[in-house]
Amino acid sequence: MKQFVVLLFSLLSLVSFNTVAQDLLSLIREKGTLVVGVKVDYPPWGFIDTDGKNSGFEIDLAEAIGKSMNVDVQFKAVSTANRFQKLNDGQVDLLIATVGDTIERRNKVNMVVPHYFRSGVTAISRKSYQIEGWEDLIGKPVCLTSGAYFNKALIRNYRIDPIILSNNRDLKIALLTNKCQAWAYDSGILFTISNQSAWRDYEIALETIMPIHWSFVTRNDADSKRLSDWLSRFLASRIRDGYVKNLAQKWSLPELDFLSQQHSNWNQIDAESKPICTIKDKANLANTFCFDSVLSLSKSDKAQAKLLDEFDTKLIAKSLIHTALFTAIVLVTASLLALLLSALTLKTPYWLGQSVFALTNVQSSIPPILMLYFTYFGAMASFQDHAQTWYASGTAIAWIILSLYTASGINNLVSTNRQSTSTLLQRISEQRLGIKSNLINLAKAAGMASVIATPNAVLVLNSVSSNSEYPFLLMTALAVFYYVEVLIFGYFIKLCLSILPENKSHPSLQIKEEKTHEPV
Repeated sequence: MKQFVVLLFSLLSLVSFNTVAQDLLSLIREKGTLVVGVKVDYPPWGFIDTDGKNSGFEIDLAEAIGKSMNVDVQFKAVSTANRFQKLNDGQVDLLIATVGDTIERRNKVNMVVPHYFRSGVTAISRKSYQIEGWEDLIGKPVCLTSGAYFNKALIRNYRIDPIILSNNRDLKIALLTNKCQAWAYDSGILFTISNQSAWRDYEIALETIMPIHWSFVTRNDADSKRLSDWLSRFLASRIRDGYVKNLAQKWSLPELDFLSQQHSNWNQIDAESKPICTIKDKANLANTFCFDSVLSLSKSDKAQAKLLDEFDTKLIAKSLIHTALFTAIVLVTASLLALLLSALTLKTPYWLGQSVFALTNVQSSIPPILMLYFTYFGAMASFQDHAQTWYASGTAIAWIILSLYTASGINNLVSTNRQSTSTLLQRISEQRLGIKSNLINLAKAAGMASVIATPNAVLVLNSVSSNSEYPFLLMTALAVFYYVEVLIFGYFIKLCLSILPENKSHPSLQIKEEKTHEPV
């Protein structure tokens, strides 16, 4: 019995030793590679340079970590919307990706302190709009980045009309084409953009609000604790020796006063010549001299526990209703336009009808998504001064292009064999299956094409889920919504087409009927 107890104790000790030995920091050193999630569209913090390599302030920080650990650094691109998911899924070991430290985010990831940078929220806009204060944006279309921590506060406090997009490229295009009157985002990157010659017609006239401090981010689990502690010690030493401040100067970053003050604070000593700021004190959030306070965006812990708060629920409901209404309007417009095109093709002089038929053949051969992007992000970019008018809005462009594409396809079906003596109603009845397919495909396309309109279900749900503890559940709900939406519209399309009388007057049908009644 004694031998059995000793053996059991030995096994448990071995298991315990292996568990400790296999924490994330040990695994990284064992495999010799640290996988870091970084931004690739956020110069000068993280971007792809002309040689196709990762470059920037945060890239240099990551490489300094790898050098101190004596491991290679592998970079993996992340976005504001997906960075926490990639971290918690184990795709990356560490995030150095412009992550602001908030109490809400600490509920699902670990924020490493001390912080390595600070920024706030401001907005860039065209000078001709003369936007001088946040109150000037009330009721105005303002571009926001999906997943940004300040989106909800801006919408609530300044009652802006949000246009939520997923990446900086689309946001820049939306601003240049005047889809937005301003782009509210991180002060650091907007100041960098405003200093570029291509943006000389734009300015930042608004004060910077909601300052937030940036953190390295690790998973909030026991396996990542040693890595987090190691990163805290590393960062404290690099702040003390001036490395972080000098690196920020190298990349011409804003907020140098903050980094200089941090450098000074962490070099302060007490009467016994001991450092005032030490990593042992990092749990004391009240000690803002060494560890900057984190930002809270919620009203209570109870609100944090909810899947969706009242604000998110209203925003999502609005986006779903908008998407469904947009789909319904496009379906009705396409149907009416198809009747008009078919009448022009069949009931006008031959030369005119043939011209309409040829044009609809060309129109239906061009993929609608390609035409949408070409028109909105290509051709419309040339009309910046008029891009806020109704006929140049994203909703109007998607509405016209999708309606015209489907109407052209239906006309091609109905107007086949122009020599036939069938009436227009008879032709529609003959092609009801093809017409139904065209309209159902339109319902599918309209839901996704609403991304260039606002608000829309895809980006609103993506924005909400990026800061939620239940992203899979929310995105599954979005998929279910689109599936149910297409089913409902498909049912009504079928119902409308079933009202049409069965065609029995078509010559081919008459011949078959006559043959079946021939005397034997």
